[in-house]
Amino acid sequence: MSLRDELLLAMSGSAIFTVGLLSLCAYFASVLVRERILLWFGLFAAPYGLALVLHSTLNPVPDSPAELLLIVLRRLIGLAAIVPALLLFHEFYGKGWRLSSKWVTWIYVLAAVYVLVLLGMRERAYAIPSPGMALVILVPLELVVDRIAGYRPPPIQHRPVIFAGLAVFFLTFAYDHISQLWLGNMRTTLEPLGFVILTICLGYVVSRRVAANQAEWIYMADEMRAARRIQAALLPPSMPSSAGVSVSARYAPVTAVAGDFYGFPRSGHQWMDIIVADVVGHGVPAALVASMVKVSVFSVSQDRTCPHESIAVLNTVLCEQVSGQYATAVYMSLRGDLGVGWYSSAGHPPPLLWRRRSQTLESLDEGGLLLGVRKGEPFTAKQFQFEQGDRLLVYSDGLTEAENAAGLSFGDLRLPELFASQQSCTAEKFADSLLQDVLAWSEKDSGPGQTDDITFVVVDLG
Repeated sequence: MSLRDELLLAMSGSAIFTVGLLSLCAYFASVLVRERILLWFGLFAAPYGLALVLHSTLNPVPDSPAELLLIVLRRLIGLAAIVPALLLFHEFYGKGWRLSSKWVTWIYVLAAVYVLVLLGMRERAYAIPSPGMALVILVPLELVVDRIAGYRPPPIQHRPVIFAGLAVFFLTFAYDHISQLWLGNMRTTLEPLGFVILTICLGYVVSRRVAANQAEWIYMADEMRAARRIQAALLPPSMPSSAGVSVSARYAPVTAVAGDFYGFPRSGHQWMDIIVADVVGHGVPAALVASMVKVSVFSVSQDRTCPHESIAVLNTVLCEQVSGQYATAVYMSLRGDLGVGWYSSAGHPPPLLWRRRSQTLESLDEGGLLLGVRKGEPFTAKQFQFEQGDRLLVYSDGLTEAENAAGLSFGDLRLPELFASQQSCTAEKFADSLLQDVLAWSEKDSGPGQTDDITFVVVDLG
């Protein structure tokens, strides 16, 4: 091999090795849908390029131990590179007729094992035939048999470009292996050129796919922002105004859209209704159900005077309209002039009532089955008394179940202390402190650790 040929081969091998590494980096660093062709191509190209570099740069003395070691090393690298090459081919071609692609791979693996055994037994390693000769026969045979059997590869974009690159590489691969077997020509001649053409074809296809994925991701991000704006618009624009009652609320979804919501279906001079609900799940599906539940509760609450009636209607809506979707909810009616409240709960965390006179935290734990399980499920309403200075907290489980790095729940330890220490501040300031505390509690390793939507309503009574 001339100096010029060795230089070209070394440059080609270095370029192919670099492209292989970049493909692997792109695969593992992708935040979008990972393209497996990047993985298989990277595992194929990196060792293949390394073998070319070794072949062109190292020229040991003929028939020396160093030459034997180099030949064995190149053979091992070549054996390892062909398997991801076959997986790359299968990625585009599919399983084949009666799993013919799988059989080709296993036959090659068996041939490779046989060659490894021979490498360990014979000194003249260069005389051992390459298992790639099996592929020169098997791959065309597979294509012919599958065609006759009526197999058609799965539909993929840019099929002509992909198979043109694979075909060129296979033809150069076959030519070099046949010439080595029949003519004793040990030089690699056309195969690197075929690989470069394959790389160009795959680069074109991958770039088009990545561009399409990026465009789709941008479109989905725009859609999610729009969904978040719409969902935010469904939240109350302001807090209700009732005599002697101060209200504040906070809403902190863990994703762009959430399954939590709160609202005030009815309010007047001396009375106010509150609902807090939590649809099981996260993301867009939960948000869609939450929006439907909210519209339903506002439409039925005008004709219902008792909390349990509104809860029962919501349960019917979920059972009939979105079977298999579940939610928890608590509906409360407060009469500030009477100091009386009623609530009905469907599998929801119990509201908490801080009684300032006795300095105790009471759990309003009368509950029922969560929504969406069984149509016609009866729900009941429970009455409670409150006094001036008392504070009511209605919330979703994301508040109390938030855990710190030690696995301790916020509701078990921090929440009772916060009620006592912040009892003299306004509802608005208490809501700010509560949200800041629970988010700080959830931080893990100096990063955000919130794992569920957090929604709560604070009501200062009397």
